[in-house]
Amino acid sequence: MARFRPNIVLITASIIVLLIILSLAQEVNRRWQVQNQIHELQSQVDSMQKHLVELQQLNEYFKTSDYKERLAREQLNYRAPGEKVVLIPETAASNNQTPTTTATATPPQSNPLKWWYLFFVNTKNS
Repeated sequence: MARFRPNIVLITASIIVLLIILSLAQEVNRRWQVQNQIHELQSQVDSMQKHLVELQQLNEYFKTSDYKERLAREQLNYRAPGEKVVLIPETAASNNQTPTTTATATPPQSNPLKWWYLFFVNTKNS
């Protein structure tokens, strides 16, 4: 029987340990990625559930008589008995704007000229 050399056993054991460590590192990395996906999917589920609740509340609002009355008023020109409707044309809103200044505005003057007029031309008699 041949004797095993300690160097060969040590090298073989080192390679086996290294392969086990690499396999373990890959497994840890895979589990970390799966956990990240789980957290991401859970946040998507939460946001979708919130959206679902909002849609259910909106659906309940659509079933109410207030919504039906508002819809009838806006689209079918419905009015309640004794109610008066006033229509305002859109062009009236644009006519209420302030008119722009006409050509009576003075042209811009330089600062020294403004000072000259302030001190010497526009003197008031006391």
